[in-house]
Amino acid sequence: MWSVKIQRQVQPQEPTALIVNPHSRVGGERFEEARRTLGLALNLVYSSLPGTEEEFVQTVEDQRAAGIRRIVVGGGDGTLSAAANVLAGSPVVMGILPFGTGNTFAAGLNLPGSLSALAQLIAAGPSVAIDLGLARTSGRQRYFLNTATLGVSERLTQLLTPESKKRLGWMAWPKGVRRAIAMTPVFQVRMEFRHRIAAFKTRQLIIANGRNLAGPVFTLDNASHDDGKLHVFSLGGEDWWSLLQVGLVLFVGRQISGRSAHYEQVKQVHISAEPSMAIDIDGEVWEQTPCTFSVSHGALQVIANSQNNENTNAGARPR
Repeated sequence: MWSVKIQRQVQPQEPTALIVNPHSRVGGERFEEARRTLGLALNLVYSSLPGTEEEFVQTVEDQRAAGIRRIVVGGGDGTLSAAANVLAGSPVVMGILPFGTGNTFAAGLNLPGSLSALAQLIAAGPSVAIDLGLARTSGRQRYFLNTATLGVSERLTQLLTPESKKRLGWMAWPKGVRRAIAMTPVFQVRMEFRHRIAAFKTRQLIIANGRNLAGPVFTLDNASHDDGKLHVFSLGGEDWWSLLQVGLVLFVGRQISGRSAHYEQVKQVHISAEPSMAIDIDGEVWEQTPCTFSVSHGALQVIANSQNNENTNAGARPR
């Protein structure tokens, strides 16, 4: 479980901004409700529904520059990841409204299910410092909340349109996964870490920061958002059946083991692939390999529930 390390208690009177992605699954339809509910629970001085990703990022930057120290972000994992890239290393505390489809990051924070209870937590809950993953290529870098992946996930990201996720929710995944596996070729991976080299073939490589990998379903029991490590593994080898076998192990909550997973805990790893592969960061296609991945310990302040229990994922499912 995640051992929460409280940094400070936020206060209801602290000036707060609300920024919601209208293109997330329920962001547009729940914006007014969120604004009213937060307005009753805390000192909401600004609210916005930016129309584009560029406007969203600029709005977060503007509120940070204006001195706002609590910014509530509504959306899915891609939205939260974009905000984290603006707020990393700053004194701003991020509150989360899980308005996406998978809500993978929110699933690990033990957030309450109702909006009113979530507003009360954001108003006075603890601020905790969590790790971020950092991906660096020769020309760019980007933080990630959950995972950086190569292979099947990149095809899946292309197949699952915002429209299909809004319409079908979690039901959009099964058909998309089958098609993505069929479309993804086997590729050669080379991992360099701790003066070691590992080389193998796979259809899917995952670099995970934290415990949850896909919404409230897949978890790594030996990982947390403050363990100072990245968890790197492949979903099987060359054949598609081994990919499903490792996926099933994760699905039922068993520990990853066996040669087919190539599991490693690292603080930094350099990964190259043949052929060069696109890198999916928190559900959005980013750069190409080669890439160096590292962990930025305690880089982001978020509001989370300090009461851990065995059902930490139950409250974060989308409605």
